[in-house]
Amino acid sequence: VLLSGGKFSFDPSAPYIVSLLYLSVFGTVLAFAFYFILIKDIGPEKASYTVVLFPVVAVILSILFEGFELQASSLLGFILVLTGNIIV
Repeated sequence: VLLSGGKFSFDPSAPYIVSLLYLSVFGTVLAFAFYFILIKDIGPEKASYTVVLFPVVAVILSILFEGFELQASSLLGFILVLTGNIIV
């Protein structure tokens, strides 16, 4: 924000705060806890394959719920992300 000259703002409305708390709790705290349980149960090698699935699920959900349309550049980026995750 500082480099682009934009303005940082915080929306104190209830929907914004609830969504922020939801993402903080479920998207971060619980997600890491469940991932560590997965690592313990099936091992780090197999658990790391979930990282490959994250972009796939994200793009599918965006297409279904947000009206995202794949273009040549986004398809190329998607392929590069998947390739990088598979290599790692």
